[in-house]
Amino acid sequence: MNDSSVEESTLQLIADQLEELLVTVIQEIRERPGVALAIFAALMGAFVGSRLAGRIARRRTSAPALVARRARRVGEAAELAGLGLRLMQNPIVRGVAIAALERQLKHRLGR
Repeated sequence: MNDSSVEESTLQLIADQLEELLVTVIQEIRERPGVALAIFAALMGAFVGSRLAGRIARRRTSAPALVARRARRVGEAAELAGLGLRLMQNPIVRGVAIAALERQLKHRLGR
């Protein structure tokens, strides 16, 4: 047998099988449109879900970067606390802060 005739017959067999599959699918869609809609919805859900999962996976940062960001936040909080303590050494600022705290407590306690 010639190789080209084997390839040609194989391609013809594949084409026939695809045509038969297409006819069967169209026939099933005509008989049961609800099933076709369910299959379409499932495929669309899988497509959208995979796209969203891909986006979320790209947004994630590595563990060392996450630790570095959190450490930087802790450092900033410590710096802010130090600034607050230096401000509280000023008697005017301390008086205003204590008065504000007293107003808050009186308001919350209902006096």
